[in-house]
Amino acid sequence: MKTALAALIAATALSACAAPSEPTLGGDRDAHGCIGSAGYSWSALKQTCVQPWNAADIKLDDPANSTLAVYVVLSADKAQAEIFAADVPQNTLLEAVKGGYMSKNGKVRLMRENQKWRLIK
Repeated sequence: MKTALAALIAATALSACAAPSEPTLGGDRDAHGCIGSAGYSWSALKQTCVQPWNAADIKLDDPANSTLAVYVVLSADKAQAEIFAADVPQNTLLEAVKGGYMSKNGKVRLMRENQKWRLIK
């Protein structure tokens, strides 16, 4: 009996000293269920999780930082565009205007000039 009690106490003491468990891979789901560690973000335009670099219809250098990229996902009818960029609020939608796309407040524009896209913020 004493041996069993001693073994139980020893097992309890050792389990208390165990290393903390590692976070579960894919355990970083956001409110929409997108796994950020796998590069997924919620697309308000597509209504699903996307990897912006895979889903992008337009890719360009970030005008504020050339080491970053800007990814743009277009709606099927090309009437709207969603911007994925470091310094643009998440789920920023742009509406089609003459020469490109513009946010409702006019602060973010994606314009086609000389066969190239340019982001203006």
